[in-house]
Amino acid sequence: MAKEFVRLCGEVGNFSERITGVSIVDAYFGPEDLDPKRQNENKDAEVLIHDLDEFIDTLGEIDEPIRRKYLQAEAESMKMTVKWLAGLETNYSNIVRTMFNIEPKKFSKGIIDAQLSEVEAALEPFPGVDLAEKASLFTKEGEVRGKALRDFIDNELQSKSSDVGQLFKERIYSLIGRDVTDNGVKYNCVTDKPWSGYNYFQGNYTSVNEFNVDRPMNTDSALAVVYHEYEHHVSNLWRERAYHEEGFVELSIVPLHTGRCVISEGTADTARDFLGVKDSSDKVKAYDALYKLRRMISINSAIMLNLEKKSIDETVQYNVERGLRSEGAARSGLAFISPETRDGKVNIWSPYVFTYYIGRTDFVYPIFSKAKEQGELDKFYQTLYLNPFSGSSATWKESFSWL
Repeated sequence: MAKEFVRLCGEVGNFSERITGVSIVDAYFGPEDLDPKRQNENKDAEVLIHDLDEFIDTLGEIDEPIRRKYLQAEAESMKMTVKWLAGLETNYSNIVRTMFNIEPKKFSKGIIDAQLSEVEAALEPFPGVDLAEKASLFTKEGEVRGKALRDFIDNELQSKSSDVGQLFKERIYSLIGRDVTDNGVKYNCVTDKPWSGYNYFQGNYTSVNEFNVDRPMNTDSALAVVYHEYEHHVSNLWRERAYHEEGFVELSIVPLHTGRCVISEGTADTARDFLGVKDSSDKVKAYDALYKLRRMISINSAIMLNLEKKSIDETVQYNVERGLRSEGAARSGLAFISPETRDGKVNIWSPYVFTYYIGRTDFVYPIFSKAKEQGELDKFYQTLYLNPFSGSSATWKESFSWL
């Protein structure tokens, strides 16, 4: 059964790559014969949906309820991915809801106004005649590009990554009561990507973090992103350990566009809280307020483009006025959430933007805070990292029902 899941993930990944140029298989470190590259590349949507339904029908054989629920949700999400990419499901809300087990909703004008007020208060100490200029000047401060950006990634970010890895050992693994092999993270510079940074887990307890150098980058925000990306690495270290030591073959493959992603992005966005990294400086307060605002605006923009069918220009203007972005940054950011890529293919990333904000705000941070208040952080981390089946929006609340 576990092997069948891995095989199906590989086939759906090959299907998505055929249509979009991107496989939904984010990482693989399992048996050679189950490698996605060795799986059928030519199955059509109807056959894949049938095979996934047959797999779901076999899950009753699994005694452990969290594992059973995890695998069923992953398979249902993959079915939706196939339906979406085949044009069998076109309703954006249904796509997001089924993939991620969350309800896609726009933030109201009142909520955005309230967050803009928080940004205004946070930016009060900084120069500028009005809020838009303050945000612009603040964003540009410490901005690097070109060779300076590449040098910054190769040196400062690589060094910071090692420091963050040590913090995980000292502040989290010590509470878990166990260690995990960590062969480190290598930083690379890339171009022509719709995202700013990405963690590619390589197996053998190592990762490559890629940063897109097409866009300028703020050095302060980039250093903060290291915590996010390193937590992705850490999560996969424990996942690989569970595969090798406990024999869960289904954990050797990491698919995108499932409920796993909601928790994965939520834990990554909560990494600084996990590590107790506290910086109450004006700069960090302003960065955090802007970050939260722009996550909200990105969700609203995704709904505008994919559900309401608003134009790119209208959505860019919304990002400039409400997200306090420059026109160039707004237009560049929409590449991640637009329905199609520049070459006219289905944009595989267009439903994904919900996972960050909702993963942290609705799932991870409330449970983390409750565990911290009750003095149960050791059990929180043990549940999170020693039982990777807890890491799905479909299993999260049940996994932490002890709290």
